Amino acid sequence: MDRMRQMVFAVLLAGMAGTAAELLLTGHTEAFWQWAPLALLGTAAPSVLLVATRPVEWAVVLTRVLMVLFIAAGALGTWFHYESNAEFAIELAPGLSGFALLREALTRPTPPPLAPGTMIMLGLLGLTGCHGIRGSRPPRAQGE
Repeated sequence: MDRMRQMVFAVLLAGMAGTAAELLLTGHTEAFWQWAPLALLGTAAPSVLLVATRPVEWAVVLTRVLMVLFIAAGALGTWFHYESNAEFAIELAPGLSGFALLREALTRPTPPPLAPGTMIMLGLLGLTGCHGIRGSRPPRAQGE
């Protein structure tokens, strides 16, 4: 089981590195909210590495919290991308609404409306890797 968990964390770290590289290369740094996934990826990398190599309790808890934040960031990013595409579609075709607007917003290439789903997938992968880990506690001093 430990070997499988290490493989899950290796895939998670590779996905995190690839996602960070893509966000940086595509200039996903213009607005405050665009920095959120980059900040999460940068914060989570050391935590995931620690859990993968030496799972101490605080790092396991931190990693789980960060993975939930990954999922939230992915959901929020999906909304932001959809909203941006919907506004643009309405500018091109005033009066567009309902399913036609939904279809138009989901098929626009920029920003890719479902790309933030990668953060959701990474968060779920991280939670899967953390499942069942009982991190070791630091030794207590005598008299505690």
